[in-house]
This record gives sequence, structure tokens and C-alpha cells, in this order.
Amino acid sequence: MDSLSKKIQNLGMHDLRNAGRFMQNMIVQYEPYQIDVRRASNTDAWGPTSKHLQKVLRHKYSVPLYLITEYTLKRLIDHIATNSKNVYEKARKEYVNFGSEWRVVFKCLVILDFLLLNVNDGDELQQITSCLKKHKHILNKETMNYKIQFSNDGKMEIHEQSIRTKCEVILSYLSEPEILNVERLKHKKNQMKIQRSNESAIMTNNINFDTNEIANNIANNNLEVEDSNDDEDEELQARVNYEHRRHTSTKIDEERRKRRELLKERIKNNEEQRRKLSQSSMSANEVPDLLDFGDFDTTVSNSTNNNDFVDNLSNKEVNKDDDDEFGEFQSEMIMNNTTLKIEDNKNNEDLLSGLSNDNAPEADTASVKKNDVFMDLFTNSKSLI
Repeated sequence: MDSLSKKIQNLGMHDLRNAGRFMQNMIVQYEPYQIDVRRASNTDAWGPTSKHLQKVLRHKYSVPLYLITEYTLKRLIDHIATNSKNVYEKARKEYVNFGSEWRVVFKCLVILDFLLLNVNDGDELQQITSCLKKHKHILNKETMNYKIQFSNDGKMEIHEQSIRTKCEVILSYLSEPEILNVERLKHKKNQMKIQRSNESAIMTNNINFDTNEIANNIANNNLEVEDSNDDEDEELQARVNYEHRRHTSTKIDEERRKRRELLKERIKNNEEQRRKLSQSSMSANEVPDLLDFGDFDTTVSNSTNNNDFVDNLSNKEVNKDDDDEFGEFQSEMIMNNTTLKIEDNKNNEDLLSGLSNDNAPEADTASVKKNDVFMDLFTNSKSLI
């Protein structure tokens, strides 16, 4: 709804007139060629354009050209006439098209001139010339004596003069066929130039070109047309700028793509180097897996060998210490034994002297004890413990 309201607000007078013309064409039920003739000879401040004229000429394949010519003359007479036939024509002249009737007259003369210069030789040209000669009085009297009562821009005399000059040109074509043939040849040459320029412009759209080359080609092929040099230069410059932007954009995209590929390769290489370094550091600091039964035998054998070696060393040291302690103990025991032997000998001598012969067996046992060294050692060791 908002877009529709904006479109309604942006409607102008030209849009309203087009809507009214469309409704008029639907109500009156004009023929297609009549609609195109009316569109090419409307009261707008511009035209008729080449597109409108080509549409009128295109109807020659469906309608005889003399009918198109007659309807154009009828429209010219309707807008030249000062006396209105009915209320509709009076309202159109005095209200709707007031100050713009002369535009319809001039555009009708332009359509007739276009038909004379663009139809084919032979029957088509004969139809138009015969129809115009039949209604020649319309051009000689009504059109040449046409007076503009009022114009929106206030240039009534200038518009009257332009209408007279155009009418004189058409009458000269009818009166002197040689002039018509010469003008037709000139018009065909201009049309060929325009067509070649359009074809060359279409071909150059697909080719990388420079402004200097285009200027040289245009100068060599004589492709310049009067009253359209500025427009062609602007179009060519726009095409050059478009091609330049397109090629520069493709180059920039290619460079960016190459840079992205280089960055991807660098990132990939850095990742591989980092991965290798991490693997090497992990292998250096790797803790042996206790559940790895493949290496368990070797580790166990190495550990057992190491433990056996340590135990042997410790046993040797212990044996050395024990030997040293046992040697000291033996020396001490020997000294004690010698002292004890001396004391026992003294005691035994005393006892032997005081005892009688009845105690001979005890003396034998005492001598046996005295002579047994290991018994003394055994007794002494018990006392020390």
C-alpha cells in the first residue's frame, strides 16, 4: 500500500494524459496503425522519436501505406480546422489541447516526410505519392495558410514558419521526383552510417580497446554522424571506463586469489613444522608405558641386573665390615683367652698343690678343660652376649 500511495503521489500531468489517451483508444477502438500514428503525433513537447516512426512504418506489412497516409492527413486537418464538429472536439481544442494544437500539425508533416524517405522504391513509394497528390490541396491551402492562435511558449510566428518550411519540402518532393530521389539517397547513406556505428559499437563491447584506437577507427571509417557527436563520445567514454573497470577488477581479483593461496601454503607449512616440533618434544619427554608388554621383559631384566649388581656391592661391603668386626673380636678373644689361661694356670697350680690323690679324676677333667680352647671360646662368647 505504501508503494502504491507513493506511485500515486509521483504521478504527473504526462502520466494522466497517457492514461486518458489509453482510455480513449480503448473506447473508440482505433486500429493498431492508427494508435501508433496518434502516439507519434501527440501534443507532447518532444518527439516524434525514431522508435515511434519505426512503429508506424512497420505497419506497411499489415496495412497498405495509402491508408496510413490518409489517416495522417485526416489527423492534420482535424487539428488545423477552427470549427469544431461536436462538443468533444470543442472541449479538446479549447481546454485539453489549447496552445498545443500546432504540435500535432507539425508532427503529422514529420511523419509524411519520414514515409517518403524510408519506404522502398516501387509500389510503396507510389502509394504515398499518389495519396499526397490526390490530397495536395490540404498542403497547399490549409497547411500553408495555417495560423496559430495561441502557443504555450508564446512563439507562434516561429512555429508557423517551421510548419511552412516542412510543408514546402514535402511539396517539392511531390513536384520534382529528382529532388526526392537525391534526398532518399542522402537519407540512406546517413542510415547506413548510423547502422555501421551501432554495429561497430556492439563489436567493440567484447574487445579490450583504448580510446586512441577507437578515435582512429572512427576517423578512418567515417563513422561520425552530425548532431550526435557529443552523444557518441559520451557513450564511447562510458564504454571505455566500463571496460577499464572490468579488467582492473579482474586483475585485482586474480592478485587477491594468488595472495590467499600463498597465505594458505604458509599456514600449512607452519602447522606442519609446529606438529613436527611437538612430536619431537613429546618423544624426548615420553614416559615408558608400564602396560607395554613388549618392552617389559627388557626393562625387567635390566632392573634385575641392576638390583643384583647393587646387592653384590652391598654384600661385599657388609662382608668386609663383618670380617673386620670378626677379626677384632677374634683378637680381643685371643687376648682374653691368654689372660684367662694364665690365671687358670695359676689357680690350677694352687689347686693341684692343695688337693689329694683322691681327686685325680677331677684333675684330669680340669686338665682336659684347660687344654680345650674352643670350650673357653664358647663360654666367653655366652658371657659377652
